[in-house]
Amino acid sequence: MIDQVQQLLPDLPAGERVLLLLSGGVESSTLLRLLRRGGLDPEPVFLDYAQRAATQEWQSVTAQCQQLGIAARRIPMRELGEALGKLRPHRFHVPMLYRNLIAISVAASVAGALGICHICMGISADDAAVDSGSRVEALAPLRNHLAALGHSLRLPLFELHKAEIVKLGQGLGVEWNLSYSCLLGRAQHCGACPQCLKRREAFRNAGLQAADVQYARDY
Repeated sequence: MIDQVQQLLPDLPAGERVLLLLSGGVESSTLLRLLRRGGLDPEPVFLDYAQRAATQEWQSVTAQCQQLGIAARRIPMRELGEALGKLRPHRFHVPMLYRNLIAISVAASVAGALGICHICMGISADDAAVDSGSRVEALAPLRNHLAALGHSLRLPLFELHKAEIVKLGQGLGVEWNLSYSCLLGRAQHCGACPQCLKRREAFRNAGLQAADVQYARDY
């Protein structure tokens, strides 16, 4: 585990502050524990951009951070999210197109204000397979732009699939009952939305179904 942590977090000295975009999902929850295990000082930031699950996600973020004695920051962006969502022909659970572009830009602004050099985000190999904003072609220019501003964009999970991240998080001691992935924003994971289905598949492939949350809809 120590070797894997060092491999995923190269060139970051102990005690270094790292801004973590934390949503409470599988990937960012794993990153929170990874940064702590690596001896770093995570500064969690949650973006509320009017996503349907914002309330439950924020509860997940605060619960996980309180467990580790860390204070999380919430950045209110609901008006922006709602305004952008109204431009689209249908209502979506996630209202903003090119979410990663906006999230990274906001994170850079927050990091600059706080004097933090490193920004960490939980993009996985599975994200890159289905989301154009999570691919190297989209992220490389952002990384270069951030570097010109004195920041680095760290994507420790970029080459890992969700099942591998579940195994990593389990080894790091993530309490999965505190995490949240459902798109619908209900108190209990619905079990049927795209994010719930991906989560269930990942835990099943990792052989850790017993560690996962309870779903309202079973299969």
